[in-house]
Amino acid sequence: MNDIIQLLDKYDASKAKKQRKKPYRKPESVKQFEAEYKTFYYQDKNMPIDWQVKPNFRDDTSNGLTKCICSWLKMKNHFSARINTTGTYNAKLKRFVYSGSTKGMADITAVINGKHISIEVKIGKDKPRAEQLKIQQQIEQAGGKYVFVRSFEDFLEQINEFIKH
Repeated sequence: MNDIIQLLDKYDASKAKKQRKKPYRKPESVKQFEAEYKTFYYQDKNMPIDWQVKPNFRDDTSNGLTKCICSWLKMKNHFSARINTTGTYNAKLKRFVYSGSTKGMADITAVINGKHISIEVKIGKDKPRAEQLKIQQQIEQAGGKYVFVRSFEDFLEQINEFIKH
């Protein structure tokens, strides 16, 4: 019993508290996209409005933003594919095995109006790696485009500029 009391005395609750993240506030661009996507998704399904589920998109995580971008591209009839460059854990070998894809490839590969664009999602303090900058240079030398995106609004600005040219 004394051991437990000594441990509790040493425990400082103020150090153990994690800093609370600010609550996520969905940007207006994501809200508008959700409304458009719901219309697009249910247009051919002849489903009563009461049964329709509202799509839920976020742009504060890498997966959330990637999902937004791929869905937007699909809705606009453009080709897109998520590229997984991370390895997987092999339990038999007891180590990670690389995926075999080229290092530096972007998270999303898309074709818009016959032109290639690679989209790399960066959230928070995430910075481009040297391999990504090298691939960006190679893609742009070949006539494609490689962009870094930090939010859905950022994506819309860059993609509209890409479509204009």
